[in-house]
Amino acid sequence: MRYTYLLLFNLLIVPFLVTAQSDSLNYNFHPPLGIPLVLSSNFGELRANHFHMGLDFKTNMKTGYKLYAIEDGWVSRVKVSTTGYGKVIYIDHPNGLTSVYAHCSEFKGSIDSLVRATQILEQNFVVEIFPEKNQLKVKRGEVIALSGNTGSSSGPHLHFEIRDTETEHALNPLKYGFQMADSKAPEIKGLRLYAVDSKGYRFESRMVSTPVIPSLNGNGYSIKNNELSITSDFCSTQGGIGLAFDVIDRFDGAMNQCGLYGSYLVVDGDTIFGQQIDRIPFENTRLVSTHKDYEAFRTLRKDFHKSFRTAINDLPIYKHEVNQGIIPVEPGKSYTIEYVAFDVSGNVSRLAFAIHVSVGPINNRESVSDGIHYLEPDQSYHFENEDCHLYLPEKAVFEPQYYDEDRFCGEVFDSHEPVNEPYRIKLINTYPEDGKSYIEVKGSTFNGQYLKTQLEGEWLTAESRYFGTYTVRRDEESPRILPINILSKTNFVSSKKLLWNISDTGSGLADYDLFINNEWHLVEFESKGNLLTFEIPEKLKGINELKLIVKDNCGNIQEWSKTIEFL
Repeated sequence: MRYTYLLLFNLLIVPFLVTAQSDSLNYNFHPPLGIPLVLSSNFGELRANHFHMGLDFKTNMKTGYKLYAIEDGWVSRVKVSTTGYGKVIYIDHPNGLTSVYAHCSEFKGSIDSLVRATQILEQNFVVEIFPEKNQLKVKRGEVIALSGNTGSSSGPHLHFEIRDTETEHALNPLKYGFQMADSKAPEIKGLRLYAVDSKGYRFESRMVSTPVIPSLNGNGYSIKNNELSITSDFCSTQGGIGLAFDVIDRFDGAMNQCGLYGSYLVVDGDTIFGQQIDRIPFENTRLVSTHKDYEAFRTLRKDFHKSFRTAINDLPIYKHEVNQGIIPVEPGKSYTIEYVAFDVSGNVSRLAFAIHVSVGPINNRESVSDGIHYLEPDQSYHFENEDCHLYLPEKAVFEPQYYDEDRFCGEVFDSHEPVNEPYRIKLINTYPEDGKSYIEVKGSTFNGQYLKTQLEGEWLTAESRYFGTYTVRRDEESPRILPINILSKTNFVSSKKLLWNISDTGSGLADYDLFINNEWHLVEFESKGNLLTFEIPEKLKGINELKLIVKDNCGNIQEWSKTIEFL
């Protein structure tokens, strides 16, 4: 058996690791940070509704480390946002690659000057700029920004990406000279087996799950008794079974749980499926919800990678596919399974076991769907009644979804289920046409979410990436402004910053503007703490009239004003 594993590794894994290593030798980039590079998350890691599209480098839980351009190039994009990547820089390089530096605390040099000039011109903190080629040149090793915690970052770190400039596809930086110290093989933690139809969709209630046992030495894994038994109704005339494996990886220097890079599935000596996460198009990143076992991720926080592919999944990460990785099985037969997981550094883990199918009747259904009460992923759907219109495009769902038209449009499908392509919903508006009405969606796992809503005649319309319960809401309440370091009875400040907490419980914040002596001034907003910050310029001394205006998405306005002497 050991010889079989060694032969399997040499034939299947070594060529791809040699390719990965040779790719890396062609690049010698400057490190993006001046401190030792330690990973907290790697490329392709499974997230709630997307793949992680870069590397997360630790910054010792601090902000303010210098960020360096990894190579000569020019700034092609720079953005300031209160969510997502926060403050982020994109640099195009002559070699056809783009480097990305996200969650910055501040920009430096000419980049900072351009951003501030644009913010003043547009009178907005949130801006996005696409400089002309060579307008903002940078040199290898030039300081372009400081590390931070802006946007949707959950803590201080650098999110770093390498992209293909032409396609904008995210590339695995570990294949481009950013290898990390890594002596740890992937950890195989669990196994799931499903009955699936010919499109890879799972039959309800036909699933077997078992933990995986690591060996005491080496990187071999096993399951109890080295075998898994299933009943005959896992077999079907058109489908078969699919396997999924809970696999994580770790790097040296940190205990953070990272994602799987590659794997192969071998059945009775033949390779039928493999994955290798080298490139992910951004338009495909939501397909993570069909690549993984979504239910196990949501309820158990387990990273089960399917070793089969559903019909709508066209991610470019799969190799050696036979029948989409679906294994046709028959009652009374047995099958030998070998699963190999590996990382970019060549560390390998192996799991071998047998599957035994009992004698008995098979499942005669050809499809998970009955063709009547299910929305198929490859179908569009249009529903109308006097109160609601619903338009779902093809690929709105990942697997067939049961629906009950009598419940539309109060509830659209199960709110636990993920949405792939956004869909459109229209609800009748019975309120005044004053811009104060909006559509809200609420699920069992999330609170009411405001949807950007437009009025079309007597209808309110919005696009949504959620399933759940829809309601027309009214927002007639103004946002709230709470000064933090400005005392109500004090008319002077000696600090270098002014701080406010601004919030809105209805449609959400839309805009915020600070005027001093009737002149607009730039403020920064951090959405994680609803914190608004104004850095007082050195030249701004004496008595000043301040007015802060905050608006929400339904046009409600709150104002705060005060006469303050800057010391």
